[in-house]
Amino acid sequence: MSGTESNAELVAALLRIADLEARLTEADETLEAIRTGEVDAVVIGGPEGQLIYTLENADRPYRLLIEQMQECAFTLGLDGTILYCNQRLSTLTGVRREALVGRHLQDFVATADRPVFDQLLARGSVIGRSAEFNLITTDAQGGVPVNMSVADMPIEAGMPDLLCGVITDLTRSRKRTDELAAANQQLANEIDERRRTEDKLRLALDAADMGNWDMDLLTGKTTRSARFDQIIGDIGVAQWTPQAAAQLFVDEDRRAVADAFAMAMGSGFIDLEKRIRRRNDGSLRWVQIKGLTFYDEGRPVRIAGVVSDVTDRRLIDEQLRQAQKMEAIGQLTGGVAHDFNNLLMVIAGSLDLLESRVGGDAKTIRYLSTARHGVERGAKLNQQLLAFARRQDLRTESVDIGALLSSFENLLDRAIGETIAVTIKDPPALLHARTDPHQLETAILNLAINARDAMPQGGKLTVSTSMRTIRSKTAALNNTVAGDYVVVTVADTGTGMSAEVVSKVFEPFFTTKEVGKGTGLGLSQVYGFAKQSGGFVTIESVVGEGTSVSIHLPHAEAPSVCADDRAPTREVKGHGTILVVEDDDDVREIASSMLRELGYMVFEADRGNKALTLIDSGAPIDLVFTDVIMPGEVGGIELAREIKANYKHIPVLLTSGYTAQRFQTDDMDEGLQILRKPYNRVDLSLAVKSAIGAER
Repeated sequence: MSGTESNAELVAALLRIADLEARLTEADETLEAIRTGEVDAVVIGGPEGQLIYTLENADRPYRLLIEQMQECAFTLGLDGTILYCNQRLSTLTGVRREALVGRHLQDFVATADRPVFDQLLARGSVIGRSAEFNLITTDAQGGVPVNMSVADMPIEAGMPDLLCGVITDLTRSRKRTDELAAANQQLANEIDERRRTEDKLRLALDAADMGNWDMDLLTGKTTRSARFDQIIGDIGVAQWTPQAAAQLFVDEDRRAVADAFAMAMGSGFIDLEKRIRRRNDGSLRWVQIKGLTFYDEGRPVRIAGVVSDVTDRRLIDEQLRQAQKMEAIGQLTGGVAHDFNNLLMVIAGSLDLLESRVGGDAKTIRYLSTARHGVERGAKLNQQLLAFARRQDLRTESVDIGALLSSFENLLDRAIGETIAVTIKDPPALLHARTDPHQLETAILNLAINARDAMPQGGKLTVSTSMRTIRSKTAALNNTVAGDYVVVTVADTGTGMSAEVVSKVFEPFFTTKEVGKGTGLGLSQVYGFAKQSGGFVTIESVVGEGTSVSIHLPHAEAPSVCADDRAPTREVKGHGTILVVEDDDDVREIASSMLRELGYMVFEADRGNKALTLIDSGAPIDLVFTDVIMPGEVGGIELAREIKANYKHIPVLLTSGYTAQRFQTDDMDEGLQILRKPYNRVDLSLAVKSAIGAER
């Protein structure tokens, strides 16, 4: 090679070196400009060397669309270098977009989530893959939850493969998810609470023996509880409508029920008590229906409420009203009987005094005897009135019911008449009841006479006796105590009575007989006698078949046999001073006259306070004979207590036409006695002698 050629080659080489140095310098400056954000390009290595990738190469329409996305769009190299990103990624990370390009995206991934991110960068399907992790930002502690989806993006020959994808900020989504989860949990809690409330309500309704119902006014369908079906006797019926509900009520109440439901549309509530005929057994029951109306923009759409069977309650209420009515009549009757006893006392006492003055005039004595018999009949009638009023203490004893009925058979035959066959059945065993035998005879006679009147064409009358054990529930319904009862039943084959008449038969003065043929006191007296005996009365009647009335009396043991210690029947005279305290002038005069004829000196007082004044004066008094019920603050009981407290040596003998009050003798002498009006001179003499003798 000549020197000239060698120099030429050297020059060419130097020129190439200079060109390369210039290009290298330019490349370095370009790369530096890219790194500092001065240009939109990046140099990447390819199969044929370094290539310049610029953002200007992207399609502008799609770039505009991508810039408007709410998701972060990006292009990555296979090593995770950010080649392109939209503004959303810059906003999310808090780093300027120019500074993001060229950095590795994994620099913004939380350390714990790097394995997930690296797995995403691994080559996979063009379809793409996604994962969730936390992206580190400049203004969020702990990172922002994101979802990243990437896919391989093959490039034309000569270009390196890339990754493209989007990052979605899950902060709002997670918040909405959390809010939804919280709302779902709250809803679940409310459902559980409502279910518990419904369970409690169901238990409360069951405990209160109530059923519930819900009527949809738009569809006409009604839903109801199992207890509702049990109350109305409509178990197993799937479909139920208001029309079906209306058919449950008796004809007389159906219109009122329909009107009540119609009014509930405007008033907003319904509250009624009416009668239904139960579907399963046909029984007549009283039900109470209560409900509220629900509205939608002022239009009624449903009515819901509860139903309860109030038959037993109404029965108890009716019994209470009956008892109150009987109590009121009893008070009236008791007051009348008390005054009547005083009248009988005056008559009987006057007859006794007259008899001691007529000598041997047989005709006059016969008249006096007839008058005395009339007084005795009046006294028995008065005892019945007092028993009805429950103001006469029954003279109870253990009575052999079978023996009493046997001795009573002839009287029944005469009272009933020949057209009626009377049968008295022997009891299945020897039965004793604690009762007043005379009052029981009167009660049976009243029932027999009623039965006779119910059989004008003749029939059968049967009197039977049985033993029955009364349980607590039945005892409570009849206002008595549980235990064994002897039941005396009087049954007839007469005309019978309707349910309405049966409900009134024990009312005083109620009668179905014509005017002048009945007082209406027969069954009410039976009622009063049974109640006072500690028992009760039941009645069953069927129209056209007959009536059966049963008197329930407390069972008693058979009495023990003892010697007959009958008291003498002749008057006993005495001596001493007796203070007679009686507000009725006529009774006081008769009592004083009888005592004087018996040999006693007598002081009189018409009030309890006057009697105390006389005693306080130091008058010599051997006995105080006082009426129980007197006007003023000091009655007979109060007078007896004062005497016991301050004058223990003076005995007290009480007298009364009835014993409505249960005299509390706990603070008195056990020897305190009472003489019931009307009394005769023999009764008075024996009582006075006994009272004075008990103190001496």
